[in-house]
Amino acid sequence: MIKHKHTFCGGILLFIMFVCFGLSAQVKYPSDSSFIQTVSHADKYNFREFRYSKIDTSITDFQNYYPRNSNGHMGLPSAPMYIRYQPKSLGFNMQTAPFQNDMIDADQIKYYQTKGPYASLTGIAGSKQEQMFKLLFSNTFKNKLNLTLAFNRYSGIGFYTKQQSFTNNFYTSSNYVAKSGRAGYYAYFLFNKVKYQENGGISNDSLFLEDITVNKLLLPVNLNNAKREYRTTSFDFNPWFRLNKTEDSSTVLSHVIDYQLNYSGSFTKYTDLNIASEGFYKVFYLDTVSTKDSTHWRTINNGLNYTLKINPIHAKLKLGIKNELNQVYQYLDSSFINNSVNAGLYVSKNKYNGFVKANYIFEGSNTNDYSVEFCNEYIQNIANIPFVLNLNAGIEKRHPDFIFNTWLSNHYSWRNQFSPTDKFQSTFSIATLDNRFDAGVVYQSIHNLIYFNELAVPEQTPVGIQNVSAFIHKEFLLFKHLGINARYNYQSSSYQSIVSIPNHVLNGALYYQGNLFKRALQIQIGFNAQYFSEFYGYAYMPATNQYYVQTTKTVGNYPFVDFFLNARIKPVRIFVKIDHVTQGMLGNNYSLTPGYLQNDRAFKFGLNWLFFD
Repeated sequence: MIKHKHTFCGGILLFIMFVCFGLSAQVKYPSDSSFIQTVSHADKYNFREFRYSKIDTSITDFQNYYPRNSNGHMGLPSAPMYIRYQPKSLGFNMQTAPFQNDMIDADQIKYYQTKGPYASLTGIAGSKQEQMFKLLFSNTFKNKLNLTLAFNRYSGIGFYTKQQSFTNNFYTSSNYVAKSGRAGYYAYFLFNKVKYQENGGISNDSLFLEDITVNKLLLPVNLNNAKREYRTTSFDFNPWFRLNKTEDSSTVLSHVIDYQLNYSGSFTKYTDLNIASEGFYKVFYLDTVSTKDSTHWRTINNGLNYTLKINPIHAKLKLGIKNELNQVYQYLDSSFINNSVNAGLYVSKNKYNGFVKANYIFEGSNTNDYSVEFCNEYIQNIANIPFVLNLNAGIEKRHPDFIFNTWLSNHYSWRNQFSPTDKFQSTFSIATLDNRFDAGVVYQSIHNLIYFNELAVPEQTPVGIQNVSAFIHKEFLLFKHLGINARYNYQSSSYQSIVSIPNHVLNGALYYQGNLFKRALQIQIGFNAQYFSEFYGYAYMPATNQYYVQTTKTVGNYPFVDFFLNARIKPVRIFVKIDHVTQGMLGNNYSLTPGYLQNDRAFKFGLNWLFFD
């Protein structure tokens, strides 16, 4: 399926050799905390200003470069295992793809302002041909025009049969302000691609549970000739213009108009050439010999906004209108149009940022959908320690995703008329500015929730569901050398058979930290552990690329322990890691999705190098 070029590991080795000889070439290493300023795409639309971004030279958690994937290998789908506060834009939505670990969301894109060139290069390699490369480059020209490029590329073959995966992420962002300060723009281009083999999970995991030393490649899987590809491409251009010619300390009101053009296109393809002989699927709607399902959808948005800046109180009042055109190409084609209005009040002062905003669709396929969000961020000194307090709340009503109401493929087909879903969510958190401590709680109340039932088809529950999550995190450094980094999550749902999540999640690290060679070399050496309590993990359906509830097999109740060594020499960070070092010592049921086991013991190493010239 995927061809590998075995040059990556050699490149990593050469890269490490250059550390020994190339540090002298690093002629500039700024300590200026204002060298980099950033704002995310989501925060930009909430009128957050550029913020100083501390140059990331910390080695704490450097070895945890990728979150644990429930299907057991990077680049594969992963089930949601956390309750999170997640606001989402109104309008048409095709589906929620299970690639939160592997795809860059538009709201995560960052715009930069720098005082010079900045680049970050990361290379990681590990067992089973695991290979990862990350690039970030940004430069601001004449303090006006910034260009940023980010690129991720990783792949691996996995520990089990038919787990090969390949992932590409790329985006470029740009922002500009004219010399007069009266006009400018924000823009980005984003591309994601994941491509992997679908093995349907291990067909008989009792062989492994009985003998942990069995060769994993001998374990039979449900699918031997299936694969999926998922691509997204989006483009956003947002020019703005200030109507009043000047703006200074005496200006009371300013008037700004901006236009937003956004295009997004997505494509997914699932093929399986062995459906006639393997017996994994029982239903065939289009072809009994092979499956070749594909879906393509695209959205074009045009929006016009007016903003009134009330400078004496540091507030902005925004009014806007947006048109949305959507097209879906499956075995049947569909088109949808939505027209919406939005309004918001935004306040930004030295120690306070907050807003209240509302969106309403007044015409189209999602008519009468609405959302209201209220957010506050406040910086307050408590016992002479600066803390950040966040209080956010949102309420929304939205039509079901397209996949819930209409679907036609070789193995699944349905037409439903589900009601809109009502959702209230809120979160409160408190954290220190250095992020060494944070705690908070998330609450959700959902009515008419739609989910995939135990037959892997959509179902809507008429009852209200309440979800809650509480977390606390603290990082200690005792006796100047003994480091402890601990985080605990408690989660609960009033309908655990529908919202299937572990009630307890623990993450912790115990390590020695010190400095050598007159503080030129910083090191950390220790162990990291992660634990999910026992729960009925979501099952995975390859044909629809969705997770569904099941109540027959529990997963979790297993500690994953890693050994790591992190080090830093000025702009270079290095880690060496033995992942799942305790394999076979603490039990053998290390699964988070039924039929999909986590990786075995694996050796990994990585390097990150920062450049400023």
